[in-house]
Amino acid sequence: MKKFIITAVLAAMPFVTFAQTKAFDKFQDVEGIESVIINKEMFRMLSDVKVSGNDKTQKYLDMAEKLEGVKVFSTKEQKFKEEMKKTVTEYVKKNPLTELMSANKDGAKIKIYVTQGKEESIIKEGLVFIENAKDNEMVLVSFTGTLDLKDIEAFKN
Repeated sequence: MKKFIITAVLAAMPFVTFAQTKAFDKFQDVEGIESVIINKEMFRMLSDVKVSGNDKTQKYLDMAEKLEGVKVFSTKEQKFKEEMKKTVTEYVKKNPLTELMSANKDGAKIKIYVTQGKEESIIKEGLVFIENAKDNEMVLVSFTGTLDLKDIEAFKN
Protein backbone atom coordinates (compact mmCIF):
# COMPACT_ATOMS: atom_id res chain seq x y z
CA MET A 1 0.00 0.00 0.00
CA LYS A 2 2.79 2.42 0.87
CA LYS A 3 4.43 1.65 -2.46
CA PHE A 4 1.18 2.54 -4.24
CA ILE A 5 0.91 5.88 -2.42
CA ILE A 6 4.55 6.78 -2.97
CA THR A 7 4.30 5.81 -6.63
CA ALA A 8 1.15 7.91 -7.10
CA VAL A 9 2.71 10.96 -5.46
CA LEU A 10 5.96 10.65 -7.39
CA ALA A 11 4.10 10.11 -10.65
CA ALA A 12 2.02 13.21 -10.03
CA MET A 13 4.85 15.49 -8.97
CA PRO A 14 6.06 16.40 -12.45
CA PHE A 15 2.50 17.34 -13.43
CA VAL A 16 1.72 19.38 -10.38
CA THR A 17 3.10 22.61 -9.01
CA PHE A 18 1.50 24.14 -6.01
CA ALA A 19 1.15 27.69 -4.82
CA GLN A 20 3.17 27.92 -1.67
CA THR A 21 0.19 29.15 0.22
CA LYS A 22 0.11 30.45 3.72
CA ALA A 23 -2.99 28.32 4.28
CA PHE A 24 -0.76 25.30 4.92
CA ASP A 25 1.97 27.09 6.90
CA LYS A 26 0.08 26.42 10.13
CA PHE A 27 1.11 22.75 9.86
CA GLN A 28 4.80 23.62 9.93
CA ASP A 29 6.77 23.09 13.16
CA VAL A 30 3.84 21.41 14.92
CA GLU A 31 4.47 18.47 17.25
CA GLY A 32 2.60 15.53 15.73
CA ILE A 33 2.95 16.70 12.12
CA GLU A 34 6.00 15.71 10.10
CA SER A 35 7.01 18.30 7.52
CA VAL A 36 9.50 18.85 4.72
CA ILE A 37 9.82 22.32 3.17
CA ILE A 38 11.99 22.89 0.10
CA ASN A 39 12.39 26.46 -1.12
CA LYS A 40 13.26 28.00 -4.47
CA GLU A 41 16.93 28.39 -3.58
CA MET A 42 17.32 24.63 -3.13
CA PHE A 43 15.80 24.00 -6.57
CA ARG A 44 18.09 26.64 -8.06
CA MET A 45 21.10 24.92 -6.51
CA LEU A 46 19.93 21.55 -7.86
CA SER A 47 19.64 23.00 -11.35
CA ASP A 48 23.30 24.07 -11.14
CA VAL A 49 24.35 20.43 -10.73
CA LYS A 50 25.71 19.01 -13.96
CA VAL A 51 25.42 15.27 -14.52
CA SER A 52 27.60 13.73 -17.18
CA GLY A 53 26.37 10.78 -19.20
CA ASN A 54 22.74 10.89 -18.08
CA ASP A 55 20.61 13.28 -20.14
CA LYS A 56 17.36 12.29 -18.44
CA THR A 57 18.71 13.10 -14.97
CA GLN A 58 20.06 16.42 -16.24
CA LYS A 59 16.64 17.28 -17.71
CA TYR A 60 15.03 16.62 -14.31
CA LEU A 61 17.58 18.85 -12.59
CA ASP A 62 17.06 21.61 -15.16
CA MET A 63 13.29 21.37 -14.71
CA ALA A 64 13.72 21.65 -10.92
CA GLU A 65 14.84 25.25 -11.41
CA LYS A 66 11.27 26.08 -12.48
CA LEU A 67 9.91 24.99 -9.09
CA GLU A 68 9.43 27.68 -6.47
CA GLY A 69 8.76 25.47 -3.49
CA VAL A 70 7.49 22.17 -2.16
CA LYS A 71 5.80 21.52 1.17
CA VAL A 72 4.99 18.04 2.49
CA PHE A 73 3.01 17.46 5.68
CA SER A 74 2.14 14.10 7.22
CA THR A 75 0.30 13.11 10.38
CA LYS A 76 -1.33 10.14 12.08
CA GLU A 77 -2.97 12.19 14.84
CA GLN A 78 -6.75 12.51 14.48
CA LYS A 79 -7.01 16.16 15.55
CA PHE A 80 -4.47 17.21 12.92
CA LYS A 81 -6.00 14.98 10.25
CA GLU A 82 -9.36 16.69 10.73
CA GLU A 83 -7.77 20.16 10.55
CA MET A 84 -5.70 19.23 7.50
CA LYS A 85 -8.74 17.89 5.64
CA LYS A 86 -10.77 20.98 6.51
CA THR A 87 -7.97 23.29 5.36
CA VAL A 88 -7.54 21.45 2.05
CA THR A 89 -11.30 21.48 1.40
CA GLU A 90 -11.54 25.23 2.09
CA TYR A 91 -8.45 25.97 0.00
CA VAL A 92 -9.75 24.02 -3.01
CA LYS A 93 -13.11 25.85 -2.79
CA LYS A 94 -11.51 29.31 -2.58
CA ASN A 95 -8.86 28.87 -5.28
CA PRO A 96 -9.00 28.03 -8.99
CA LEU A 97 -7.88 24.43 -8.63
CA THR A 98 -9.17 21.69 -10.91
CA GLU A 99 -9.28 18.08 -9.78
CA LEU A 100 -6.85 16.31 -12.08
CA MET A 101 -7.20 12.84 -10.62
CA SER A 102 -8.69 10.86 -7.77
CA ALA A 103 -8.02 7.28 -6.78
CA ASN A 104 -9.26 4.96 -4.08
CA LYS A 105 -7.30 1.79 -3.46
CA ASP A 106 -6.87 -0.41 -0.39
CA GLY A 107 -8.22 2.25 1.96
CA ALA A 108 -6.18 5.10 0.50
CA LYS A 109 -7.94 8.04 -1.11
CA ILE A 110 -5.73 10.19 -3.31
CA LYS A 111 -6.75 13.48 -4.91
CA ILE A 112 -4.63 15.64 -7.18
CA TYR A 113 -5.57 19.24 -7.96
CA VAL A 114 -3.86 21.73 -10.30
CA THR A 115 -4.03 25.31 -11.49
CA GLN A 116 -3.05 25.79 -15.10
CA GLY A 117 -1.21 28.78 -16.51
CA LYS A 118 -2.25 30.86 -19.52
CA GLU A 119 -1.44 27.96 -21.82
CA GLU A 120 -3.00 24.54 -21.21
CA SER A 121 0.40 22.88 -21.05
CA ILE A 122 1.57 25.12 -18.17
CA ILE A 123 0.93 24.03 -14.58
CA LYS A 124 1.36 26.79 -11.97
CA GLU A 125 0.05 25.21 -8.80
CA GLY A 126 -0.92 21.82 -7.52
CA LEU A 127 -1.95 19.83 -4.50
CA VAL A 128 -1.78 16.13 -3.66
CA PHE A 129 -3.94 15.02 -0.73
CA ILE A 130 -3.82 11.45 0.58
CA GLU A 131 -6.04 9.90 3.24
CA ASN A 132 -4.77 6.44 4.11
CA ALA A 133 -7.20 4.64 6.42
CA LYS A 134 -5.15 1.44 6.42
CA ASP A 135 -2.01 3.14 7.78
CA ASN A 136 -4.04 5.78 9.66
CA GLU A 137 -2.04 8.50 7.93
CA MET A 138 -2.81 11.72 6.07
CA VAL A 139 -0.36 13.37 3.67
CA LEU A 140 -0.52 16.80 2.05
CA VAL A 141 1.92 17.79 -0.70
CA SER A 142 1.88 21.36 -1.99
CA PHE A 143 4.20 22.84 -4.61
CA THR A 144 4.45 25.90 -6.88
CA GLY A 145 6.34 26.86 -9.98
CA THR A 146 5.95 26.91 -13.72
CA LEU A 147 6.13 23.47 -15.26
CA ASP A 148 5.46 22.92 -18.93
CA LEU A 149 3.93 19.55 -19.74
CA LYS A 150 5.77 19.70 -23.07
CA ASP A 151 9.05 19.53 -21.13
CA ILE A 152 7.76 16.58 -19.14
CA GLU A 153 6.74 14.83 -22.35
CA ALA A 154 10.42 14.75 -23.35
CA PHE A 155 11.01 12.18 -20.60
CA LYS A 156 8.99 9.56 -22.47
CA ASN A 157 11.93 8.83 -24.74
